[in-house]
Amino acid sequence: MESAIGKRGTGLKKVNIARNGYILISVVFYIAGLLHMIWHGASPLMCCIAGGIILIVYGIIKITGYLSDDLYCLAFQYDLGCGLFLIVAGILVLMCNMRIQQYLSRGLGFLLLLDSLMKIQMSRDAKEFGLKSWNMILIFSIIVGIFSVLIIVRPFQSENMLHIIIGCGLLMEGALNHLVARDAVYVAKRHDPLDKKGEETEE
Repeated sequence: MESAIGKRGTGLKKVNIARNGYILISVVFYIAGLLHMIWHGASPLMCCIAGGIILIVYGIIKITGYLSDDLYCLAFQYDLGCGLFLIVAGILVLMCNMRIQQYLSRGLGFLLLLDSLMKIQMSRDAKEFGLKSWNMILIFSIIVGIFSVLIIVRPFQSENMLHIIIGCGLLMEGALNHLVARDAVYVAKRHDPLDKKGEETEE
């Protein structure tokens, strides 16, 4: 019994870490999006280093979420493979940095597109689960997908416009992750009936 409680406590800590990590990475996306729109003088090397670190941290957060005992099983269900991919991508960006700088924006577009497609699938699962905000998750996922396609295709000539589109894409990705962390992750509280139900099952 004590062992089961200890395991559940560890699982809940992982859920909290993953949820707070999602919110933290959302704030990072907000900041990165705003900086990308208003500050065009950042050096490519600095962008590569910052991007690589963010990808690795994001990957670790996703894997932590997947390994946690989230009772909703919505937000983190696809995060093992995605987390590993982000860590590998982050390492490659740090190692190759300047050699791949010309591909960074399109690479970001593909990452945003991948995440938006997974979140669209998650919104369908959330609807079946009965989550009221499933439609908001779907709408934000589609918006992120649209910006990601614009980043990849680049149907405009202006570099300033590209910076604005990338910035908006990052802001929307941050909002999407924030929404998912807020509504699609179950964090147990004291005297929570769902938590008690889990205790009864383990007994």
